[in-house]
Order: sequence, then C-alpha cells, then structure tokens
Amino acid sequence: MSTLSSVTYHLVRRGLEEKPSDPDQPDRPFPALGFTVVILTALLMFLICSYIDYTFGKVVATLAAIEDPNPDVYVRIDADVNAPKSDDDDENDPEVPAPQSKPITSSLRTTIAHLRARAGRWSQLRGLRMYLLTRVATRLITSPLSAILGGFFVSHVIARFVAEIVLANLTMAWVHIVISEPSTKRFFQRIPGRKTWIKIAPVAALRSLASQFTMFIPLIVGYSTKVLKNGGAVNPAVPSDELPPTNVVAGTLGVAALNLVLYLLVDMPAHVTFIRVAASMLPEDDETIVPFDRTFGGKVTPEIVGGAGKIGIVDAWRSFDWASRVRFVKVVGKVFLMVAAVALVFSFILGLEAYFLLGDAVNKTFASM
Repeated sequence: MSTLSSVTYHLVRRGLEEKPSDPDQPDRPFPALGFTVVILTALLMFLICSYIDYTFGKVVATLAAIEDPNPDVYVRIDADVNAPKSDDDDENDPEVPAPQSKPITSSLRTTIAHLRARAGRWSQLRGLRMYLLTRVATRLITSPLSAILGGFFVSHVIARFVAEIVLANLTMAWVHIVISEPSTKRFFQRIPGRKTWIKIAPVAALRSLASQFTMFIPLIVGYSTKVLKNGGAVNPAVPSDELPPTNVVAGTLGVAALNLVLYLLVDMPAHVTFIRVAASMLPEDDETIVPFDRTFGGKVTPEIVGGAGKIGIVDAWRSFDWASRVRFVKVVGKVFLMVAAVALVFSFILGLEAYFLLGDAVNKTFASM
C-alpha cells in the first residue's frame, strides 16, 4: 500500500508541476485553517489504519497462528441410574466428544468479543506497550548502524536485520503477552532472559531474512524495469519519471503482485514459524487466552525432563495445518481490505478538502517540495 501511495503522490505532483499558472491571479495568503483541517483528517486516517493493523493484523493474526483448531474437549453425560441397562452399555460413564465448533479466530468479531470477555474492554490492544518499546528500540539501533554502514538502502536492510535479532526477546515477550491470559507480572518481568534469547535468535534471523527478501526482490524488479527508482533509505520505492504514468501504475501493480506472492510463500511461513516457536516457550504459569496445544502434538519435550523446551523450526510450520493456514491468510486479507477501504475513503475526503479549503496553495506547496 505504501508503494501505491508513493506512486499517487508523485503522479499528482507531476501533474501539478506541469499545470500552467495564471500570472494575473494575485497571491492569496496560505489558508491556515484549511491546512489544519487537512492535517487532522490525515492524522485521523493514520490512527484508524494503525488501530486496524495492530488489533486485527497483529493481535488477532498472532492468535490465529497459535490456536489449536481441534482442542480435546469432552462432555460427560450423566446416565440415568434408574434406566435399564442393555448388554451393550459400558460399565463406566460414557464420554462423547463435544460438538465440533469453529475456531475462535475464524471470525474477527468473535475474536474481539472473546478477548473482551476474557481480558477486558481494551484487550484488543494488548501488548501495545511492548510493541511500541520494540519499535523504538529497533529504530535506536537501526538508524545509527545504518549511518555507520553508509546510509544506503542496503545498509538499512543490514541494520534492521541486526536489530531484529538483538531484540528478539522483546518480540517474543510481545507474543507471550498477546496469547496469554491477563497476568499480574510486571512489564519487564515478561521479557525472557539470555538463555531464551539464544533459542529464539535463529528463528528471529530466519524471520528477518524472509521479510527483507520479500521486500528487496520486488524493488530489484522495479528498478530493473525502470518502474521504480531508489529514493533513499526512507522511501526506496519512488515511481520513475522515465515512463508514462499509465506504465508506472501498471508496473507498480505488477511489483505489488510479486510482493504478495513472496509474502505467501516466504514471509508468512517465517512469520508464523517465529510466533509458534515463541509460543512453545510460554512460561508454565501463563495460560493462553485461546485453545493451544503446548506440546504441539507431542513434539515439544519440557526442559525439566531433558528436552529442548521448544518446538523446532520445521515442526513449527509443519504442525500448522492447512485449515489454520487458510484461516491465517483470511485474517491478513481482511485486514488489507479494511485498511485499503479506509485509505480510499480518506483519500477522497482529503482530495475534496485540499480542493475546497486549500485551493492554489496546493500547487504552490507541491512546487516547493
């Protein structure tokens, strides 16, 4: 979505710069009130999109990655002691499987209702403090390290790879907070120690490599086809001026399609694997908020009996069956559609506000940038 937004920005700017100005029209003061309204509208769009992305794209998706779709739940039936018994009756009280129910995370609405019932009104934002801490810490490591390495886009990729490995424990703590019932532990008590970091670091490295690969390959394709050009570490996907606007839009859609394919085949499996490995190391005194098989079908052996105390990378993905994968992709797809719809509506609103409230100030602002 950021690539498409960047394309739109540069195409609009190109059109405004090519629009002839009227020398007879007097300069009017910059409309401060209109500009404030536009900024507040853009801020509201950012907050709504961020809420959707975090609540559904991160919290619900994480729960979908670890929920056991077939928990072993049985309902005991109390037999009538006065009823006559046939020869086929078992001497013991019968136990029958409970009626098959859908996983909690099969519906976004059901998941939010479940979270609120179990963890309170603001439970859909659970883990937000740890998430923000991780983002800030990542930036504090990435920015100076990228500058030391030269400040290029590749330098930023390397710096982010290092930061995500170093801060793997924070990301793991965030997973534990999201998937567990409300805890009385203090904030920093949820962060695992060095021994746990050694176990999770390889998975964090795999996840970071997959994420960077999924982003880097489409950019290379965009550069080689002259659809995109490098605008620096902050915005590496700038639409090229060498092609007509229609070609740029078509090429950008192709790059976005490639990014989607790589996400499904590379990034998503690595992301889910990290979540499931982190979940397998959830402390014993923490209970999960959705059905979860700690043993992963007997593949996890506790450390107390000589096991690794976590699931392996390959088993973490293999134990994630196709039904769960489809459910996870549906969650991600719904989030994308919601964010895209909100962005589209607000883009229309912002366009109207810019036209009616800012007027010629838009052309002057773009021309000066």
